[in-house]
Amino acid sequence: MKAVEILATIMGLIQGALIWADKRSNWIFYCLQYVFMGLFSIATHLYGDLTNCVVYIIVGAAGWFLWNSKTSPPIKHCSWKERGIYLVILTALSVFLYLLLCRTNDPLPLLDTMTTVGGYVATYYMVTKKVDAWVLWFVIDVLYMIEYYLLPDKAWFLIAMNAIWAVMAVGSFISWNKKAKEATV
Repeated sequence: MKAVEILATIMGLIQGALIWADKRSNWIFYCLQYVFMGLFSIATHLYGDLTNCVVYIIVGAAGWFLWNSKTSPPIKHCSWKERGIYLVILTALSVFLYLLLCRTNDPLPLLDTMTTVGGYVATYYMVTKKVDAWVLWFVIDVLYMIEYYLLPDKAWFLIAMNAIWAVMAVGSFISWNKKAKEATV
């Protein structure tokens, strides 16, 4: 299981560096990472995370196609209306998923719910190049560190990856925010 965790970590760190640089190739490593994360999630009974992996592989493929040089969306901020809509979606999905995960042997249903649903919104923001993605990813990375620490067999490599990702989320926020401001000038 450690080999799968290490491979997921390596793919995730490569992807993080590439997305910070706004490179389309990040989506290849994104998909590979979630193949390995899916295997890890099955082994640890984190079913919310497993659903993330399936969704993220599909979204990663969509990101690859959306980020081509001809149709890549510009980097910009979310409107207040968009933030409100996604807050309602986040809340509704969280209640539903939490109630569902409480009926399984998921060891951390609340954290699993928060990282799963928050990740969906952050990923959508990332694919559509919204600066707000990085604020959400920072919070989610911190929650993942807590989740992986609380597992009976602590996932140290994934904890480290999410710590690095939290720092990268700050860097990506700064980089994307600058690009969004330049685009509006």
